[in-house]
Amino acid sequence: MKRLKIYFLSILLFISIVTTVYTFNFEGMLQHPEEHWYNVAMDGSKIGYMHISLEKTEYQGEPMILSKTKIMTQVKGIRAKMKNEVTLVEYIDSNFTPRYFSSTTNQGESKQVEGEVLNGVAHIKTILNGETTESRVVFPPDTVSEHMAIYSFLAGNNVKIGIKRNFHTFVFELFQPAKSEIRIMGEEILTYQSEEKHVYILQEKVDIVGGINLRHWVSPDGTIYRSESKDRAGVSIMVTKTDKKTALGDVEEVDIILKSRILPTGKKLRPKASRLIANVQVKKGKIDQTIMTNSRQKLENVSDMRGKLTINVPKVNAKNSPNLPIKHPELKPFLSATAYVQADHPTIRAKALEILDGETNSWRAAKKLYQWVYKSTRKKINNGFATSLTTLESLTGDCTELSVLLTALARSVGIPARICSGLAFSGNAFYYHFWPEVYVGTWIPMEPTLGQMIADANHIQLAGSNLESDTLIELTEGVSNTLNQLKIDILESSSQKPLK
Repeated sequence: MKRLKIYFLSILLFISIVTTVYTFNFEGMLQHPEEHWYNVAMDGSKIGYMHISLEKTEYQGEPMILSKTKIMTQVKGIRAKMKNEVTLVEYIDSNFTPRYFSSTTNQGESKQVEGEVLNGVAHIKTILNGETTESRVVFPPDTVSEHMAIYSFLAGNNVKIGIKRNFHTFVFELFQPAKSEIRIMGEEILTYQSEEKHVYILQEKVDIVGGINLRHWVSPDGTIYRSESKDRAGVSIMVTKTDKKTALGDVEEVDIILKSRILPTGKKLRPKASRLIANVQVKKGKIDQTIMTNSRQKLENVSDMRGKLTINVPKVNAKNSPNLPIKHPELKPFLSATAYVQADHPTIRAKALEILDGETNSWRAAKKLYQWVYKSTRKKINNGFATSLTTLESLTGDCTELSVLLTALARSVGIPARICSGLAFSGNAFYYHFWPEVYVGTWIPMEPTLGQMIADANHIQLAGSNLESDTLIELTEGVSNTLNQLKIDILESSSQKPLK
């Protein structure tokens, strides 16, 4: 199935990061609430808006700034529209550090996250489908809110070209601090609503999902007028200050499927190929940091940006597969429950046991789970990400939902499983995609969306092989490194006898 959600999630991450500056003086703000409106555009086309409001308040007896941010974006793909709304709330102290934060989003189902920072540790609760998971994240002493990053930089430095600062920003989309650097690159005159504004040009680097590079146009008092990234995910994303009426105006139609597909060159790809050899190249960065090497796919470097990729579909024999449950210590993480993969939920385990009907051989059991998921679900694009429990209840979803469901069912009965992300070939192009992988003596990729017991060689893995986070954001790194950046030239595509 063609992908748009994995791409859209990485775009949302950028939009969240660029909402880092607005007019702010801590003491003055305690007396004068304010609000700001912004247009959000992709490659010059408006896809949404952002609204920020600030007001004085107290939190646990201390003066704080209450920051509320709403982001609305909308794109389309495969005749489906994806509308995303995120509401962020922070209580920020005089050191620009968040003391309490919450996030509500409509990605597939309502997701609520709230956290409180105590003695340098954020205590976080994530609620999905009524299920709560808890985590703790250490805040380095120099951590500031992403919404205060640039002002804290300006407030702590003599403003002049060339100065820079390294610190940590708390990134909402990740719910954790990230290493950041801000530098003043220059200054210019910018026109805003027929008025000339003197602004500094700031460059910001945030060390997440392969690195985000931003450029901001900021007045000396900290007002952001424009923020953009021309290389984030291969497209130009821009946030521009405007008035309320303009921000709430109509959005333009942007089809991100056409923007995200990769058209290969060279020989024609065989459907359900068992072997694929291709020359691959990125326009920047390093190819071996873009395409994974693992048991099924091997990358031979030709240069930093070029390589030769060979993918062979693995074979598995049930006679060599261990019985359930599989308890190798190094595989223990891939039997655990996470926010989206609710492997410990009684409903998930009961369904898995019903499907297995007493089967204890891990490969035969994995095949039964695959067949049930493929045959029992209706394939349909969802707006955002749904959990395994929600998918089990609705029996509806696309590759994201089917991957988390099969992963949860497998883990619940002792089959280690994990989520992969990358590219899958369909029609005449490669599209971004999710699929699950199970361990049955060796790691085997399965394809419950496209109906392949073992995923064919037309699947190129870019990310995964680690336990998924509660945000799934790490699975978007491959998008960041390859969108409009990757060339695939097919040298060989062949099929053997059907796999059993």
